[in-house]
Parts: sequence; structure tokens; C-alpha cells
Amino acid sequence: MDIKTFISEDGNYSIANSKVRGYFSMPSKHFHDKYEIYYLRSGERYYFIKDRVFHIKKGHLVLIKEGELHKTTDAEKPDHERTLLYFRKPFVSTANNSTACLLESLNSRSYFVLELPLKEQQTVDKIFYEMFLEAEEQQAGFEVCLQGLLMKLLVYMGRYIRGTDENAFVSNSPKHEKVSEIVKYINGHYYEELSIPDMARLFYISPYYLSRIFKETTGFTLLEYINTLRIKEAQKLLTGKRIKVIDVADKTGFGSVSQFNRTFKQVSGFSPLNYRKLFKKSD
Repeated sequence: MDIKTFISEDGNYSIANSKVRGYFSMPSKHFHDKYEIYYLRSGERYYFIKDRVFHIKKGHLVLIKEGELHKTTDAEKPDHERTLLYFRKPFVSTANNSTACLLESLNSRSYFVLELPLKEQQTVDKIFYEMFLEAEEQQAGFEVCLQGLLMKLLVYMGRYIRGTDENAFVSNSPKHEKVSEIVKYINGHYYEELSIPDMARLFYISPYYLSRIFKETTGFTLLEYINTLRIKEAQKLLTGKRIKVIDVADKTGFGSVSQFNRTFKQVSGFSPLNYRKLFKKSD
């Protein structure tokens, strides 16, 4: 794997380009407090986002808001090249808040999938090329140039999104459609007791087949997905109005506080109380 990466000192912006030979799977835990822009330069990937599976090909551009659970998995063909950009809102903020409209136009949904025609691919390629050049040379004011280039990309995406139907890129594989049904059920019932045998009976498939197609499609084991979703929802509760940790555990489907604490630390890297102290939003 060939990787070229730049990360800003404050962590509010990063960009990386990777050429992957063979098959590749993203890390299991994948939701974060940053916007993500994913651009596939070559090859094919399946991109699981929220409760759908998209078949991503060369020239596809994906934007995902903070906190949305997602993961890419292998398609039929190995080898791919992609550019991955992360940013937080402060990176595109200005003194007069004039750039707020950039994200407002993109915030109507939690993600977007765009297919760029060749001419538009060349435009995006040029923007990313200039980003990498600024990050590599780091001449005076390069951070401002990176900010401006990102704003330019967001404006471009905001204009182009209006004429794009992302449903055209949803995988129509029966396996993917079945997993999509299962994920939608989990997303609506994560706070209940969920087991592989019960889920298998509910969807009229064997526990083995359920576990296999879920992992192949989403990149998560069923338990990993359920626990990650529960912790994501727990984080929202912990940073909102004051609520006891024991109640957060109960509201997000954990059988005990000890199980909740252990899983929270595994997924987030923090204990629930430390997470609350570090990330609590102002009331």
C-alpha cells in the first residue's frame, strides 16, 4: 500500500491518498467527529453507510457528516486508489461566519454519493492536486490555501448535489438488500436485547448465514455493529442533558453498567465519565 498523508497541527484537517494493491478492509471502528470526503480514483469498492450499500466506482465522490457509521469493503476486483479528506467545522469557519452556508447546503442529509463525469473528475483532481502540493511544500500561508481549496470543493459539491440521484448507486445485490433490511431493524431497535439466533429467526435465515453476509457486506460482525451503534447513541446522551451513566447504559441496550463501561472504552477509547468531561457540550 502506497500512502501520502498530511494532518494539520490542530487535527481539524487531514488528507491522504492511498494506492492499495490486492484486497483491503477498513478498521472495524469507523465513526468520528469529522466530515469525511472520499474520492475513488480507480477500482471499485462497496461503501456501507448508515443502512445502505453503495457500489462505488472510479469518479465517485462521497461526503459523510460527523458521527455517521460507515465502512468500505472489497468489491469483486482488487486494487484501488482513493483520496480521503477529513475536516471539522472550525477549519472552514471565518470571522463573519460567511462560510456557514457551505455546510448548510450539505447538511440536509447525513451523506451524499456523487458520480462525476470525466470533465468534473478533472476539476476535482486539480483541487486535490493543489491540496497535496500546498501540504507538501508548506510555503507561507499554505494553511489558508488549504482552507480555500476545501471551500472551493464544498461549493462545487453543493452545486452538483442537486442534480444527482444517489439511489442509482445503491447495490441491488439480494444479499446487500437483505443486510440493508437487517441494519434498518437494528438501527430502530438497538436499545432492545438483540441476539444472532433471534435476528436469524426474524429474517428467516440461519445464524451462520446471517453472520457471514453481515460481515461480508458491512465489514462489521453483527456484535461489532450493534455495540458501535449503541456507543454512538450513548455519546449523544452523555454530551446532552445531565443523565446518569446507569440510565445511559439502560437506554442504549446494555445489560449492566460494567458491560457498558467496558464496551464504551473499547469503542471510544474513553470511559463514559471521561468522555462526558472532555466532550460535554455547553447547555
